[in-house]
Amino acid sequence: MQEYIVQAGDTLSGLARRFLGTNADWQEIARVNNITNPASLQVGQRLLIPSGGSPAITTNPEVAMVRNTLQGVYPPNKIAISFTTVGNDLIAKLLNTGQQEPFAKTKNLGFYRLGIFKLRDFITYGSGLLQQVQLSPSEINVMLVTAANEGSLDAINTWDNQYLSFGIFQWTLGTAGQQGELPALLLTLKRRYPSEFQYYFGQFGLDTSSLDSITGWLSLNGIRLVTESDKNLMRQPIWALRFAIAGMDSLVQSVQVLHAISRLDRFYFTPTQTLQGVAISQILSSEFAVALLLDHHVNRPSHVIGCIANAIARSGLTATKISQNSSDNEALLIQNYLTERETYGGTNAMTKSRERAELIRQAIATRNLSPQRFSFHSNRQSRLS
Repeated sequence: MQEYIVQAGDTLSGLARRFLGTNADWQEIARVNNITNPASLQVGQRLLIPSGGSPAITTNPEVAMVRNTLQGVYPPNKIAISFTTVGNDLIAKLLNTGQQEPFAKTKNLGFYRLGIFKLRDFITYGSGLLQQVQLSPSEINVMLVTAANEGSLDAINTWDNQYLSFGIFQWTLGTAGQQGELPALLLTLKRRYPSEFQYYFGQFGLDTSSLDSITGWLSLNGIRLVTESDKNLMRQPIWALRFAIAGMDSLVQSVQVLHAISRLDRFYFTPTQTLQGVAISQILSSEFAVALLLDHHVNRPSHVIGCIANAIARSGLTATKISQNSSDNEALLIQNYLTERETYGGTNAMTKSRERAELIRQAIATRNLSPQRFSFHSNRQSRLS
């Protein structure tokens, strides 16, 4: 049971849909609270909301099948699905054919899927789409090694306190009461390919809003998902499957890549007072450095600039001198930055900082990443124009 204080506009059916997953469960709320007249709710009234356990699942819910593939564009097609579990395998059964497919593993409150569509493969088969979103070869190199530390294009996680994570950078719905980065990704999809957004998400009642294109909210059937009960609805296996299928669509995949590289716009190109009015792009300019920074920002976005400032101080330099000096201090600065980031933030320091850095460093040996100063080239201005 949880307690809820009635707000203006609340109805029993609306509360049932919000907390228990379906309007029809309003009678259970009424029974628990000895309510005989469903129209008698008063603002400020305290209600006990029965625990729904796992969120309610619609009988034979539908999913939209993959539309855009290398073989072409397929007509819109929805299929009814049922779910079963065998061991820790979550299995989807297509009711029109009887075909069964294990697509995720159960864990804690939800599921996870590692995915099968890798960014490295998409770089090859989606080269035409990458040209459309105007990624430079340098940006592609950085994206490849960063994504190796994260997930696949169709990766899903619904088991932790972020409720739903999706894609190569595992964009999240956000903790209870907080905005997340996943809504901003979906807004990029909605703006660039509105018909695809409607096909995979909108027709099932999902919508997205974001004021800054960085974080935002999802809403389901007109209700913004804010509280724990709201966000628990996205742990349902049907939503895990819908997102996984969307992650197999080549247009959705291209939007993931575009949205991922746009993360650099938040911290790499913008001057900051922490660095004496200098942008990080004026200090660290190799593909190797940008890959390390992007990987750090995906894992601990609030740490990057402060960590760079500490690394500069450790090097006995200033941001202004580095930006104005033609000498190459990058190798020293990177070494000190990697030392700093292992402990920066204390108990909340970057996860597996050393291991992640080593994986990126290996890309230099295979010549998939350049350590040379000024080797990183961005098409940012072309995308913004």
